Formats: sequence, structure tokens, C-alpha cells
Amino acid sequence: MPHLAPMSWILTPITFILLLSLFIASIWWHQSAQFPLLNLPTSNNKSYWNWS
Repeated sequence: MPHLAPMSWILTPITFILLLSLFIASIWWHQSAQFPLLNLPTSNNKSYWNWS
């Protein structure tokens, strides 16, 4: 195998971690939107304005 440049050793894990974090965030977002226990009516507006 050819010797990879040092920059590729840095960018590859970062890209993988970013894609993985986006995947986990999308799953968490859909789950929190489906379960009413995580979105209480009293704190729904607060969390909405804080995160958007």
C-alpha cells in the first residue's frame, strides 16, 4: 500500500466522526419528537426556542 499523507490521517477520522455524530443526532431528534415524555407541554416551547 502507498504511504498516505499525514493530512489524510487527520481528515479521515474527523470526517467519520462528523458523519457519525450527524447520524446519532438525527436518530435522537426523531426519537425525542416521537415520545411525548421527552417533550413535556410545559417545557416544549422553551426547548424549541433554545435549540432553534
